Amino acid sequence: MPRALRPHDPGPSASARRAPLAALLSLGTCLFGLACAPDLPVSQRIADARILALRSDVIVPLFPDDEPADAGTRCEALPFETVRVTPFMVEPTGVLDIAGPDFDPIWIACGLGPGQGLFACLRAAVPLELDELEECPVPSFTDIDPSAMALPEYPSPCRLPDDGSDDGRLDFVAPFAANLLLGGDIELTMISQGPGSPSTRECAEAMLSKAADLPNDCIYAVTRVSVGPIEKLLSFAGMFGFDLPPELGEVPDPEDIPDGDRNPRISSFRVTVLDPEADEALELGELPRGAVVKVKRGQTLEIDTETPAHDLQTYPVPINNGIGGTGSELQTERIDGSWYRTWGRLLSGGSDDRQAFNQWTMRKGEQDADELPPDGRATLFYVLRDSRLGVDWWWLEVEVEP
Repeated sequence: MPRALRPHDPGPSASARRAPLAALLSLGTCLFGLACAPDLPVSQRIADARILALRSDVIVPLFPDDEPADAGTRCEALPFETVRVTPFMVEPTGVLDIAGPDFDPIWIACGLGPGQGLFACLRAAVPLELDELEECPVPSFTDIDPSAMALPEYPSPCRLPDDGSDDGRLDFVAPFAANLLLGGDIELTMISQGPGSPSTRECAEAMLSKAADLPNDCIYAVTRVSVGPIEKLLSFAGMFGFDLPPELGEVPDPEDIPDGDRNPRISSFRVTVLDPEADEALELGELPRGAVVKVKRGQTLEIDTETPAHDLQTYPVPINNGIGGTGSELQTERIDGSWYRTWGRLLSGGSDDRQAFNQWTMRKGEQDADELPPDGRATLFYVLRDSRLGVDWWWLEVEVEP
């Protein structure tokens, strides 16, 4: 079965930053309709190479001095800002090295219209020849021509150029295009070879040709990159002298422009080892991402995580999808945490609180083959999402002694 992201759909309230004109959008990261992997292992067990999340970070903001010091990075970009997209790839032996030879992604951008769901853009365009895909241009302020009748067009779909690095991540510049003013977004599709799969090119050609059976072990994922907030886009258009259609509303005052959507942060990850035989608890305290600890078979790791309360942003949501000009109401982001493990038993596969708790017991789980993990090592992964596009993750590795 092709490897793909598990579905994540924050629901209608995720349309927060769109103008009343736009229909509510369902944001997040999702599977292709043909690769929703209903046979994935139960209990969030990692049995083979999988991608758990894609994270967007604005790494070159237009106005760096305006970025709050104590806040997560923005995942919602302004036009002409540089965005970095990082995949979180895992396998039964731990975190997959995305800079290694088993991962070699290509990226395809497509312009989503208002109200369109993920993969709607590229799905409508296939079948396509990979070599005939236009290369996405690198947007620049020099593209802006106020005397033009419309904003520059961003080709859709197009293949994003190599960013010059071999770290498995993608850096690209966010465009300024007409579909974004109307409440659209950028649909970003990632295609890669995986361990033991055909080449990335073969994986891409199969998907773009609408092949009935995709190659086993290929990695496919699609996510939404938001460019906005739309109030800022209207301000941009007004600043460059474009005549806006009256249905888009007035250019907002600067104080009425909300902050862009930001990634939440896992600010605390505390671990305590419980030994039921000795009736003892050993506090390991705060552990960094990727920490390795030694435990004995039968012991339980008690995990407490925390996300700062101010990381959950408040944002306006159009009332009744904006129909009738009834205004908007404020909502606060919600937390959706998912736990995965390569071996052992988890108390819970999910959490919905910024102060999350779980227990990971070093005993053979229902789908584990042996009484000890392979090579005596197992890994726990935690993926944190808010109810819009924000995401963060953590992982912990254990060496299990008999």
